[in-house]
Amino acid sequence: MTDKKPDPRRPDETFEPFEATRRIPWPVYSIAIALAIWGVIMLVQTSTAVQVADKAQTEAAKQEPTKLAQAAAPDLDAGKTLFADNCATCHGDAGEGVTGAFPPLHGSDIVKLGGAKAVTQIVMRGIGGKLNVNGESYEGEMPAFGSVLSDTEISEVASYVATGLNDDAKTISAPEVADIRKVAGDMDPLDGGAGLAGLINNLPAQPESAAAEKGPGSERVAQLVSQGSGTVWACASCHGDKGEGTETVPRLAGLPAPYLAKQLHDFQKGTRPNDSMAYVAKGLSDQEIVELANYYATMTSPSGAKPSLEGDLKRGAQLAKEGDWSIGVPACFTCHGPSGVGVAPNFPGIAAQQPAYVAHQLAMWAGGARHNSPLGLMAGIGKALNDADRRAVADYLASLAPMPAMDKTELAAMESNIPVREGVDQ
Repeated sequence: MTDKKPDPRRPDETFEPFEATRRIPWPVYSIAIALAIWGVIMLVQTSTAVQVADKAQTEAAKQEPTKLAQAAAPDLDAGKTLFADNCATCHGDAGEGVTGAFPPLHGSDIVKLGGAKAVTQIVMRGIGGKLNVNGESYEGEMPAFGSVLSDTEISEVASYVATGLNDDAKTISAPEVADIRKVAGDMDPLDGGAGLAGLINNLPAQPESAAAEKGPGSERVAQLVSQGSGTVWACASCHGDKGEGTETVPRLAGLPAPYLAKQLHDFQKGTRPNDSMAYVAKGLSDQEIVELANYYATMTSPSGAKPSLEGDLKRGAQLAKEGDWSIGVPACFTCHGPSGVGVAPNFPGIAAQQPAYVAHQLAMWAGGARHNSPLGLMAGIGKALNDADRRAVADYLASLAPMPAMDKTELAAMESNIPVREGVDQ
């Protein structure tokens, strides 16, 4: 064997490799410096943007309550217009009232003590019973406007009555009205002064409650209305559970008992043509007719009617409030009472009546198919109105608040006017 000599070109086993230090290229320095400058700029801009955003949010937070308050504040000018359209007919243009008939709202002790909140309850629910205002006694039959006025509209008219006609500085907003509606919107009308005393502290002495007691035949007539009997169909199946009617089926709730009884007798005799109602009416006894008439006369029901005939509401309001003597038509309210709430016993309420029913009946009067008007007035009026006028007045009446129910005292006073089968033919 021979020893192999090491290769002098190769490092020995103690050799440590190394690389000589080289300088960083200047483009790298440039990029690094540029990135640093960009980062500083972004940091400053972001910080400034955050500060601006925080300031804007702070300002917005300060302005938000003001904007909400302004949005919720009622429009008193709109309230004044609503008052003129819905309230002035009874309470007067300046809320002065009519002595012995309609209580004043200007200077009213009830409004002053109850403020806009109490007015809201009254407007929404109506009143059905005697009450005292400024020491004077009134019957207190006011329609409920809750089904025909929005929360905003009620806030506007209630605030106008409280602040425009009286000295209360507090108004009521639409959201506050909405809260009241959730609790009281479906309640019956306030029971006169007794009902108001439950809402308003320190109210002067008011009459005792005169809420109607259920009569001995109330359960029987309620069953007749809801389920019918023999050939008598359930009244509610066509006229609704609350007597509100629908389309060509009339509203019955709140109509005078003598008027309702007369119509049933007319259906029996054929002097008012209607095949369905003739079949039903012929199955009723005189006692049942009286009980049904009383049942619906004392029923409280919200409006189920809305303008639906594309009638001209302005023209309808003119015909209802003023008439049109150029065509020989008197104001509807001349006979049917202020705001169309009816004048018992002969003139039914027409407010909140179904528009299709009203227009159809006017056409029937005009054509002679219906002729059971006691004075023959409606035939002449129906002929004078053209189709557009019939739709106009029907739609306008559908926009009104429903007539209030008859109270027990009023109903008792009219019992002698309720016709029997061969009796009074009004």
